[in-house]
Amino acid sequence: MIKFITSPQEMRLSDVETAQYDQIVDYVTEISLNLMAVKVTNRPEDFLGWCNELYNYVRYGINMDLLDAKHEKPLQKLLQLLEASITCRQVKTSRITPWPFLKNFILDQAERQALPERLRLLNYISTLRLSTLADMSDVERLAFAGKHLSAHEPAKFDFDVELFGSTRGAKGFHELLQHTPSLLDDALSAIPAEGDVSEADYKEFVKRYIAAFSTLDKAKAGLFAATRLLAMRRPDVFMVLTATKVDALCQGLGLVKLKATDFSRYWVDVIEGLHRQPWFKSAQPEDATELELWNNRVVLFDLFFFVDKDFANKSNYLKLKNKPVAVRSSTGGRTRATGAVRQKRTKESATEAVDRLLAEADLPSYLQSKRDSMIVEVEKGKSATEVMQLIRAIFG
Repeated sequence: MIKFITSPQEMRLSDVETAQYDQIVDYVTEISLNLMAVKVTNRPEDFLGWCNELYNYVRYGINMDLLDAKHEKPLQKLLQLLEASITCRQVKTSRITPWPFLKNFILDQAERQALPERLRLLNYISTLRLSTLADMSDVERLAFAGKHLSAHEPAKFDFDVELFGSTRGAKGFHELLQHTPSLLDDALSAIPAEGDVSEADYKEFVKRYIAAFSTLDKAKAGLFAATRLLAMRRPDVFMVLTATKVDALCQGLGLVKLKATDFSRYWVDVIEGLHRQPWFKSAQPEDATELELWNNRVVLFDLFFFVDKDFANKSNYLKLKNKPVAVRSSTGGRTRATGAVRQKRTKESATEAVDRLLAEADLPSYLQSKRDSMIVEVEKGKSATEVMQLIRAIFG
C-alpha cells in the first residue's frame, strides 16, 4: 500500500494535480492504519487511474467496523478530494477528446451514470418544448425546472427530474415558476429553439431573466437555476451548473472559480470553451442511437462529473417506485407493500379523467358546462365518476 500511495511521485503531474495529491496524502496519513489492511490489486500508471483506484480502496475496501469515530470525518474528506480530482482530470481530458472517444466514454459510463434514465428525462422534456411554462401543468413545469415531488408518479415520470441539476433550493426561482411563469417564458424565448445560439441571444435571455426577479421583494437572479432552464431548452448548446460542480469544472477547464451570479463568464468561459472542443464541432452522425447522444452532447457533459457506483440506485424515481405504502389486506387489516405508490391526483390527471367521461356521446349540455367544477372536485380526491353522478343528481 505504501508503494501504491507514493507512486504519483513518479508521474508527471501538473501543478493542480500536485496540489491535489498533497492534500490527498494529508488525509491518507490520518487513516493509514486502516488503509494498510487493504490489499492492493491494481497499480495504475496515470493520476486519474490512481485516484479511481484509491477511491475504491477507501470507499469499499476499508473495514468500517474497525474505523475509529475520530477518523470518520477525515475519511469522508478524503473521498470528496478524490471525487473532485477525478472530475477535474476527466474535464481536463475532454478538451482534446474527439466525438468518437466521447461517445464511447458516455456508453462506458451508461450504467454507473444512469444514462438510460437521463435520456428518458431528456426525451420527455423534448415533448414539452412545444409548450410554454405557463401552459404546462405544475408537475410538468417542475420536471422542466428540476424539482422532484411525490406528485411525479413513477408510472408516468420514469426518471428523476433532478438529474443534471436540482433547483430545489432556489426559492425565488420557484416563486416565479409557480406564480408568473410567463416571465420565464419571455426570457427563454430569446434562445432560438434550433440552429445557432449567439452571445447576443444569451445576453437577451439574461436581461429578461434578471428583470423577472425584479418583480420579487428580495430574491436575486441566480445563475445555476438559469442554466437548468437553458439546458432543457437547448441540450445541444448548454450544460447545467450547480454549486457542487463549479470547483472541479473550473479547475479542469483552467478557469478562476465562477460565482453564482457570473452570467457573463458562464457564456464566455464555460459555454464558448465547450463549443471550441473537438467533440462539440463534430459532424452530425447518421446512426440513430449515436444521434440521440449527439443532440444532447453538451448537457451530457455532466457525465464527466464523478459519481459513485450507487448513484443510479439513489434516483428519486426509484425511491418513489419502490416506496412501501399501506394497503388493505384480504382480512381487512393494513400491510406494507413495496412497489405500490400512493395515487395522488395532479391537475393534469384530473383533467384527463374528467375529459374522458365528457367525451361520451349524448351527454346533456349541463354536464359539459360543469367541466371546470368537476376537475376541481376530482383534484380534491373524488373519482370522476362519483363527481359526475353527484352533478346528475343535483342538476339532472
